[in-house]
Amino acid sequence: MTGCFHCGEPVPANSQYAFEIKGILRPMCCPGCRAVAQTIMECGLASYYEHRTAPGAKGELVPAELAALAHYDLAEVQQEFVTDTGTLREIQLSVEGLSCAACAWLIERHLNTLPGVRYIVVNSTTHRARIKWDPLQLSLSDILKGFARIGYRAYPFQTHQQEALYAREVKSYLYRMGLAGLGSMQVMMCAVALYMDLFISVEEEFMVYFKWISLLLSTPIMIYSAQPFYVGAWRSLRQGQLSMDVSVSLALIGAFVASIWATVFNTGEVYYDSITMFVFFLLLGRFLELRARRKASESSSNLARLVPIMATLVDEQGDHEVAAKTLKVGDRVRVLAGATLPADGIIIEGQANLNEAMLTGEQLPLCKGSGDAVYAGTINTDAPLLVRVNQPIAQSRIAQIMRLQDEALSDKPAIAELADTLSRHFILV
Repeated sequence: MTGCFHCGEPVPANSQYAFEIKGILRPMCCPGCRAVAQTIMECGLASYYEHRTAPGAKGELVPAELAALAHYDLAEVQQEFVTDTGTLREIQLSVEGLSCAACAWLIERHLNTLPGVRYIVVNSTTHRARIKWDPLQLSLSDILKGFARIGYRAYPFQTHQQEALYAREVKSYLYRMGLAGLGSMQVMMCAVALYMDLFISVEEEFMVYFKWISLLLSTPIMIYSAQPFYVGAWRSLRQGQLSMDVSVSLALIGAFVASIWATVFNTGEVYYDSITMFVFFLLLGRFLELRARRKASESSSNLARLVPIMATLVDEQGDHEVAAKTLKVGDRVRVLAGATLPADGIIIEGQANLNEAMLTGEQLPLCKGSGDAVYAGTINTDAPLLVRVNQPIAQSRIAQIMRLQDEALSDKPAIAELADTLSRHFILV
């Protein structure tokens, strides 16, 4: 009988739970193992199956939504993005759905009620959250469920996932903004005709006609383009809080309902042109903010790209390629001329000039030989080296730099925290 590719247990006859891993359909014994394998692949940890030394833990049969979060508690999944800091664990999460400082405050307030959370900072600029928690009191899946309970989706920050999320957000904003822009121009043309009634006499039937045309053109903008404001407002109201999206949504809906009343009963003024232009400029502002957030987070993303994906491991069997993130302390790696170092370590054989501009800013290479320390992300310019790894990837110099950058982006000065607190009260005005 065939064994389960994930846990090694026998696969029942006529099993329908096979899952494709790196282009090959692998047998799975149950939906739980299939869901675990899917989570590992979605986290970009396919190399786990190549380098594991024992079968994985058997997945539990639970609802798919809960399983997708529970699998983040597996050690093989957490090894990529969770850092141990003594008795606590630390993680950086990407958060979808943030629109203002009030959203960040809401998440911080809610997550701080969970037992075991020792520190949380949500950055509404980069859409990231940095959390420290006690693993004896709280699991990572419980933290992710805490986000879900208040309407936000959070997942471990990884560069390639952040790129995909950014592309989706840009595409969504361009569609919504394009509809709002084109629609507002057409509505404004009708509004010009309505404004002409102030200067010259326009027949009544034409006035009614232009109002109905404006209503027809404005409705898709109110339903589709303005949807992000409604979603943000609903999240805030569910938690009994006020955010800027609440005031924006009330203004849009109030003006639109008043305009519909004036159109249907042919009395009063209509505000379709103001509504559509308001939606367009708000979306434009958020799109520009999205681009600014992108630039703010580019520096750490660029550093992450400096570390190569693969490394040449040297062992008793000779040289062979492995995933750089699987390297352990004590492993020996060969770095050829022109290659980038995959990990921090000590040179045990060879001498070469290394370009450490990514660390020091100095473009001139430094000559290093046996016994000298070298760092991940630096470039070997002219001769092969044999290096013994002395730090895991998560503790490498470049990883520490990225963490310091993220902390600098996340931490708020006292004046910024005061401004966030006061801004929430102005929504009532």
